[in-house]
Amino acid sequence: MWRRMIHVFTALLLIAAIANPIAGHAADTSAEEKYNKLVEAGVFDGFPDGQAHLDQNMTRAQAAKIIALILGLDENAGAADIYKDLAEAKWAEGFIGAATEMGILEGRGGGIFAPTADVTIQELAKIMVEALGIEVNEDATVEGADEWAGKYVAAALAAGLIPEQSDYTVPASRQLLVEASYIAYESVSNEKWIKSAKQTGVRTVSIDLQGSFDPDATSVAIERIGEDGDRTAVGIESLEWDGGSAVTVVLSDVAEAGKYEAKLTVEQDGETAVYTFSYTVEPEQVSRVELGGADQLPRADNVEVPYILYNQYGEPMSEPPADLKVDVASSADVKPHPDRQALLVNLAGWNENRVDIHLLVNEKNYTNRTYQVGDKPVIESVETDGFVNEAGSPVDRLKKGESAWLLLRPYDQYGNLITDVDWLNENLKAEESVSGRQSAKELAPGPGGAAAVRVTAGSHLANTTLTVTIRSLSDEVLAQASIAVESDPEFYVPPAPTPAPTPTPEPEPEPEPTPEATISVDPDSIVTLDKDYFNVTTSVYVTSTNVTTLYYALVIESDPEVPTADDLIHDRLPSGTMDSGKVSTDGKVKLEFETPVDLKFNLYIVGTDDSGSLVSNLLTVEIDTDISKVFRLDAVVDATNPDDDYWRICLSHTPIDAEGTVYYIISDNPIHDASEDDLVRIATEPDVPDDVPAQVIARGTKHWSGTSDQIRVDKKGWTPGTYHVYVVLEYRGVRLKAEGALGLTN
Repeated sequence: MWRRMIHVFTALLLIAAIANPIAGHAADTSAEEKYNKLVEAGVFDGFPDGQAHLDQNMTRAQAAKIIALILGLDENAGAADIYKDLAEAKWAEGFIGAATEMGILEGRGGGIFAPTADVTIQELAKIMVEALGIEVNEDATVEGADEWAGKYVAAALAAGLIPEQSDYTVPASRQLLVEASYIAYESVSNEKWIKSAKQTGVRTVSIDLQGSFDPDATSVAIERIGEDGDRTAVGIESLEWDGGSAVTVVLSDVAEAGKYEAKLTVEQDGETAVYTFSYTVEPEQVSRVELGGADQLPRADNVEVPYILYNQYGEPMSEPPADLKVDVASSADVKPHPDRQALLVNLAGWNENRVDIHLLVNEKNYTNRTYQVGDKPVIESVETDGFVNEAGSPVDRLKKGESAWLLLRPYDQYGNLITDVDWLNENLKAEESVSGRQSAKELAPGPGGAAAVRVTAGSHLANTTLTVTIRSLSDEVLAQASIAVESDPEFYVPPAPTPAPTPTPEPEPEPEPTPEATISVDPDSIVTLDKDYFNVTTSVYVTSTNVTTLYYALVIESDPEVPTADDLIHDRLPSGTMDSGKVSTDGKVKLEFETPVDLKFNLYIVGTDDSGSLVSNLLTVEIDTDISKVFRLDAVVDATNPDDDYWRICLSHTPIDAEGTVYYIISDNPIHDASEDDLVRIATEPDVPDDVPAQVIARGTKHWSGTSDQIRVDKKGWTPGTYHVYVVLEYRGVRLKAEGALGLTN
């Protein structure tokens, strides 16, 4: 089908070279037969007597209908509003408007179309030449034609659309119109590539095609035609084909009002054919308005109720029109927002459970909505729209001194967006965290007026991350987002080289040894503490010399990538990194990590001095969170035999060979809510502290060598009964407590 169309269209382009098309058609088909075919096609209306009446004249309104039907144009009465004399030709308004919009017909000036006037031969020539897209010679003149019509008459004569006449200003006969219309109908009927092209959105054009085309062999272009005839190519973002018979063109930008031409180009087997279709884009205007927001509003002041403006394509308008006029009516205090498409509703003192709002836009687009009124607002959730710059464009990283806004969308319990920044600052807490430092932030109106938090990148030795956290007043985290911050290339300045010494006959003193930066970890100081049977906390004590800052990365053992010291300093970490960061140290510091249990990790550590000129050795520490090696104190067990003269107290713990110090207390009543440090104080002070709410029967300390060890306390002289025992096991600097009961039976 498509290839046959190429050949047909190529033939149409050569129509001007045909010697006498009308004569050829006349030889095959009579004027009356052509008329009957056009009647069957619905182009001409037949007469009641069945005759053609080819000697009669045709009015301009009839000609508009015929050419619109031949070209398959959709009726467009709105485009005929420019004429003020169509009262007697209402039936033809849609056809006149369609032909006017295409530029095929035009009025006679002053808003006059003259629908009942006869069509002249030179007007017929212009109509057919414009309809078929035949090129004209701007300088052509024809005797018997008006000056403006010369180029059209010459082109129509050359194409064989009309025969030569002595006077082209006289009315065209019905037969002449039939002959020309038949040629036009045969040229475009069923062989027209583009059925229609029209704007269906501010950035979309829908093109319906005749037949089916291969999208890979077909290209589409759109040009805007200026008032002076200049053409400007329109950017196209994408083409969305529908089975090859229709295509939606997505434009790169919003289309301006004016005239446009869609061009379809097909290439196959070395042949190329082009077809065009003109259409008009009207200015974007409001066609409908809706009141948005949730069904229920909070009982507060400055509640924002958005309204949505829809254009003639049914799309929400990206920007309000310049002539936007908003009128609002309600029994409550309601007024338009000065900066946004929203209404401000004051409901703090509202005594009813509902409120009606009426909205009129540009004096013709009306809507109303009834909202329920609930309780005072409560922040239900906070969502983020990411970081943007001052222009509102997204950003994902910052350099020193650059700023960004984290856009927030806080919602109340009814689903309404909360935009009152002052109220939000009273009911939310914002916090900025970077390189281990936290600082409080306040919300402010960001780009576009949305509630936002503004952050600015500082100077950092290595790449880092800046995190903004939004919390409730009870410290619940409601939202969190992070942005990368690049290292400051000026942060580290290498020390200036030492100038060469001036030669001197005296022997120079021995130079002071260059200080070295070192770090070390005693493997016996590492302790992994049970947290909740699924996760553990591991403490690592790092000792250093000439080091003020440590950089570290905890990497799962299965990751084969081993970072260098420079990688750690500049935050280039293996993919298996579970935790990383930097901390200050004064010679000894404790690092703590939370990880799942039963995994192995490699901890990589490097240190630097204040200037960054001294870099320590790169240390690798193996960490094993095997459940059997996790420090946990499970129970205190009374292992006393009935015949013993002493209490025998055993401990159940892991590791089973954990060696450390035990602090113990035996009392007649419970010692509630005592911490590990409290129990150690009671066990070791010279006298039992006065704040102990029980009688301490025995207390002391003992070196502990593992689960096979025991605590023995003389029980002679004590009254039979139940006593309380409290034990603290200190292992590698970490203290855990447990308590139990002792039964004194003899």
